[in-house]
Amino acid sequence: MHKTIKKKVIGVLGGMGPESTAIFYQALIKQCQTMYGAQYDEDYPEIFIYNLPIPNIVEGLSQPEETLKQMVAGAKKIETIGVDFMVMPCNTAHYFYPGMAAQIDIPFICIFLATAKEVKANGMKKVGLLATETTIQYQCFADDFSRNDIELIFPDSHDQASLTAIILNILAGKKLDSDRDKLKEIAHKMQDQGAEGVLLACTDLPILLKQEDMTLKVFDTVEILAHTTIAYALGIIGDDILA
Repeated sequence: MHKTIKKKVIGVLGGMGPESTAIFYQALIKQCQTMYGAQYDEDYPEIFIYNLPIPNIVEGLSQPEETLKQMVAGAKKIETIGVDFMVMPCNTAHYFYPGMAAQIDIPFICIFLATAKEVKANGMKKVGLLATETTIQYQCFADDFSRNDIELIFPDSHDQASLTAIILNILAGKKLDSDRDKLKEIAHKMQDQGAEGVLLACTDLPILLKQEDMTLKVFDTVEILAHTTIAYALGIIGDDILA
């Protein structure tokens, strides 16, 4: 039915964390069904997923040089398979994005740029950011959001500590109602500070918090990256999505 549609081959560098990578794969499939009515096996693009275990980066960067080497090696493995471009469904790991992108020859879509463009498309200028300590400490998202004139609101130190604990619980397979309630509480504090929406800028957070849990607009970076990935694979969007 749709086999005549030319589709780029997708490479996914995952495993950070493994469950969010699985959810990202499901999101890619749903995007295919939504965006161009994929139904049969032949309708879907080729997708290669490499689950790469790396040292813990949620609470900090204890081995940044070694971790970068591992991630570049993982990206090169994907590149040699013969994919047309790659994505990495982990916000925190995008600290290494510049070093990785410089060492591979295929296009590499940045999750922060894709998210910033989505926020801008929704006409929002001020949003809250729920992310790991590492993501916030190293501000790896800063340029993409500032170039799109988006102001970010961050949790205070107490709420960030709670957020880190919640992320670690999710990584350990614990989905607690109390953690969901805490996320909603943090988001509402951001709303009181003028946030028009909230970014789930850790790809593990959508496992616990959904749009239906909130009255505030939720930007799910898993869904945003999945939509961008399929749109790029189909040629709906071009190289302007590349950093």
